[in-house]
Amino acid sequence: MRLYLLAALCGLPALVTPFSQALAERTDVEVRVMARGAKFMGGYSAPVRVTLTDAETGEVLARGLTSGTTGDTRTIMSTAHVHGAALANEATAAFRTSLDLDRPRQVTLSVTGPLSQPQATTTATSTQWLLPGHHLTAGDGWRMELPGLIVDLASPLAYQWVQVGQTVPLRAGVTLLCGCPISEDGPWRAGDTEVDAYLRIDGGAPVRHRLAFDPTQGLFVGELRTQATGLYELEIRAWMGPSNNAGVARTAFFVR
Repeated sequence: MRLYLLAALCGLPALVTPFSQALAERTDVEVRVMARGAKFMGGYSAPVRVTLTDAETGEVLARGLTSGTTGDTRTIMSTAHVHGAALANEATAAFRTSLDLDRPRQVTLSVTGPLSQPQATTTATSTQWLLPGHHLTAGDGWRMELPGLIVDLASPLAYQWVQVGQTVPLRAGVTLLCGCPISEDGPWRAGDTEVDAYLRIDGGAPVRHRLAFDPTQGLFVGELRTQATGLYELEIRAWMGPSNNAGVARTAFFVR
């Protein structure tokens, strides 16, 4: 009590700082998120949401979005990786924050994305100790991985009306979560990707239709010939075996 009074009389506010705050040290954290089997998940408006939480108390320590590019394809996909070597560069998408830690904290990191593609959004979590003054920035920082494929239906349109007997074109775009394109001879090959359309008519049993890759459009395509009226519910399933990635998109349309 005497120390607090003396400090106040002498105009020394630093001496009355709580003990825990006086010991707090700046601790920098960098978070980067990769699409499984591909590049970093980049973007600037709706990329990946990042949340850092104290695993013991539930206190949210930091929250924000990653921002930046997907990184260099050659470095990420073509170069033999040395243990601990950075795959990112200065422009690669990241979330950066500084925490004032007065003690070691066990921190849970949660990443959710891609936020711009709700049908493909997924979440991953990881927990580790953060120590005051020891920055988690070496290499790629705290690097996370999200699995999945983005499946985006270009045709048919949701709830459009079609005349019975009409042939409906099926067109679906499929990419990795980073937006990396599938092609015939690139790093992510169409030959490694299976895309099937499952059709139900008025709630009946699903019928499978295999889609083929069209390199001129960069889409998986097929056709449906409508033979009965009713509600046609369509589910597109994509699977990339070498990276264990899957994705799904759904829509429905009417035939009259």
